[in-house]
Amino acid sequence: MLILYRVAVAYLQATGWMQNPYMDGVIREKTSSQFPDASGSYGSTPANNDVVVLLIGFRNNHPLGLLAPGAKDIADGFQAMAKDLDAQAEKFDFLGMTTWLNANTRQTQNEILSVGYFKTVEGLHAFAHDDLHRKWWTWWNRVYKQWSHMSIFHEVYHAPKGHWENIYINSHVSGIQSTTSKVVDEETGKEMWASPIVDAGRGLLKTSAGRMSRSEAREHDKYGADPY
Repeated sequence: MLILYRVAVAYLQATGWMQNPYMDGVIREKTSSQFPDASGSYGSTPANNDVVVLLIGFRNNHPLGLLAPGAKDIADGFQAMAKDLDAQAEKFDFLGMTTWLNANTRQTQNEILSVGYFKTVEGLHAFAHDDLHRKWWTWWNRVYKQWSHMSIFHEVYHAPKGHWENIYINSHVSGIQSTTSKVVDEETGKEMWASPIVDAGRGLLKTSAGRMSRSEAREHDKYGADPY
């Protein structure tokens, strides 16, 4: 009965007779992320800021999976540090983070990757040497030989202004679009957190080179107008 119910629901959603919850939150257009300045203005020059990207994750190589020694400890540490970044975003020039599961390598999907975005390398390094991260860093140095089945890793990339771009089409808010920047309303003085999401269907944001401020975004004109 449960299988029949699920088949029926899938059919009704696919044919439009029932709302498809997987489409909730989808932005039905072409968008890009451009960071606002302190006043909330996005300006006319795309990719006008540096971006630092942190890829950080861990993998469990134990047959017990999540029940393996150390698995919960590492997960707790990652969660605590993610909360600390959110709580002290200004201190660390932190913009936001999303987390992913590696679903290809193993059926157990036991590799987790977090992608974080920072304004500066200095902010990232400040976090790396702050108390909470140092606590877990010291913990790892103490246990890594004992728990050799646990892998941790990170990669860092610094993209200067004019050297990065992005688009999302018919997409949920994810990746760099999930970041926020603190801005101050010039009229009221009120502090707010602004989304970077802007319309990428016109102007310089139409093309990859345009989004990196390297062209007038006319290189696609010969192909005709995009449908979005």
